[in-house]
Amino acid sequence: MNTPVAEFDSSLEELRIAALVRQAPLEFARVVYGLNDRANGRAGTMAAEDVARTVRQGMPVTRERAEQRARAYLPLAGQEHCPRCWVFNGIKSPLQYRDATSDRPESGGCKVCGAEYATTLD
Repeated sequence: MNTPVAEFDSSLEELRIAALVRQAPLEFARVVYGLNDRANGRAGTMAAEDVARTVRQGMPVTRERAEQRARAYLPLAGQEHCPRCWVFNGIKSPLQYRDATSDRPESGGCKVCGAEYATTLD
């Protein structure tokens, strides 16, 4: 039997997952922009720096591989991981959640890359 609290928790988990899944294609676009920026001599952009950081860590960054990872991104409830770390590196870095306040919605932050994702579908 589902209690109202359990139903609320499951709907919150579904919202978190839906919001995170929507971020994976955006992270793929970040990879594409970063690769294009580096190829055209604009190494100072944030996207190009993200690509350079990944390359320095020993992971080659290709458009094809990033697209595969973006399509395969599917976090599990209670085991949500960072879309950016997954798309760029193929690493499942856990997200740390901050509760919502009157000024901002609940968000999940990655301690590895510093990315932060709102967990609402606005």
